[in-house]
Amino acid sequence: MKPFIIGIGRAGCRIANLLLTKGYNGILADTEKSDLLFFPYRYKILLGEKILDGNGTGGDIDIGREVLELEKYNIIDRIDSIKDSMDCIFVISAMGGGTGGAVDILIDELKKSYMEPIYYAGVLPSVEDPSEILANFSDNLKRIAPMSHGFLPIDNDHIKGKMRLRGWYNHINSKISRYLLDLFKVGDYRSRDELGENVLGTTDVINTFKGISSIGIGLHEVKDEGFGFFRHTSSEDKPEIVIALTEKAVSNTLISVDISETRKALVVVYGPRKYLDFLGSIPARLWVEKNIGGVEVRGGDIPWSEKKDLEVMVLLSAIKKNDRLKYLYQLGKIQKNRDEYIDKITKLYDKLKNMESKFIEIEEDFKEIYEDLKKIEEPREESS
Repeated sequence: MKPFIIGIGRAGCRIANLLLTKGYNGILADTEKSDLLFFPYRYKILLGEKILDGNGTGGDIDIGREVLELEKYNIIDRIDSIKDSMDCIFVISAMGGGTGGAVDILIDELKKSYMEPIYYAGVLPSVEDPSEILANFSDNLKRIAPMSHGFLPIDNDHIKGKMRLRGWYNHINSKISRYLLDLFKVGDYRSRDELGENVLGTTDVINTFKGISSIGIGLHEVKDEGFGFFRHTSSEDKPEIVIALTEKAVSNTLISVDISETRKALVVVYGPRKYLDFLGSIPARLWVEKNIGGVEVRGGDIPWSEKKDLEVMVLLSAIKKNDRLKYLYQLGKIQKNRDEYIDKITKLYDKLKNMESKFIEIEEDFKEIYEDLKKIEEPREESS
C-alpha cells in the first residue's frame, strides 16, 4: 500500500515523521516553527506564518480553523509538487489541538482534489489533558469523524495502560507508527518471496477500511529454533496458535473495541515463511467471522522476511458505536460548558434555598393555625 502521509500539528507531525523516515512520501505541517525544526525531513510547511509568526495557536481552535482555511490550497499545491503514485492519503493529527483539531477543513479540500480515499488517524485527548483540549475534541468529533473515508481514533490512555502520559510520548508514538506500518505493508510486495498462500492487495484494505476503525496486533516472539513457541508443535497445532494471536490482536487495538459492534474486518498473518503453513490466515479469518457483528471478513498471510516473530494484525472497521468515544465526547462537552453548568447549579442551589425558606414559612403558618385550632373547645352539655 502506498499512502501519502500528512502530519498536521505537533502530535500529527511526530507520528507522521516516524513513518516518513521509513521511506514513505508525505509532508509535515504545523503552526509552531520550533516544533518543525525538530524534524530533519525536508518537506515541511510552516502554517500561518504571517498571522502567528511561527508561535503556534496556543490551543485556540478558532485560530487553527482560520489558518487551515488560508493554507489549504498551499498544502494541496505542495502535495502536487512532490507526490508520486499513491493509493490513499493518510492524515494524522491530534483532535484536541488548536492546529490538528482544524484538520476537517483540509480533509474536505483533499476529497475535492483527489480521487484516492482519504483516511484520518486522530489522536484522542487523555483524561490527563487540560480541559481546553477535551473541549476542542468534543467540538471536533462529529465534524471530523464522518469527513474521511475511514477514521482511525488513537486512544493514548488505552495504549499506555497504567503508565503516566507525560514522559511516554515517544514510546506511544513508536507503537502507533508500528501498527500503521503493518497496515501499509499489505499490497506493498517487492518480490515473489513476500507472497503467501492467501495473497492480499491494496484493494482489500480500501474495501475494508470504512467509517470508525481500529488496528490491533497480536505478537509472539519466536525464540531460538527448537526452544521457543514452536517447540514440539505439529502443523495441527498451528491453527490454535494463530487463533490465540488473533484474540490477542482484537484486545490490543489502538482504541478499545467491542468486536460484535464491528461490521468489517481484515486479518493478516505475518512471519517467517517457515512458520506459515498452507492454512495461513484461514483460522484467524474464521474466528473473526464467528465473532464479528457483520459478515465481511478478508484475510491473507505475508511471509515477511524482516520479521523473526509470528504476528497477527486485524483491521476492525465500520464500527457502529464505541463507548470510549462516547465517554470522551461527553466529558469534553461538560468541560466546554462548565461555566454554564456552574451557573445553572448556582441558580438551582439558590432556588432550593428559597424553597427551604418558603417551607419554613409554611410550617410556621401551619403551626400557628394548629395552635389556634387547639384553643377551640367543644361546648359542654348543661346538666338537668
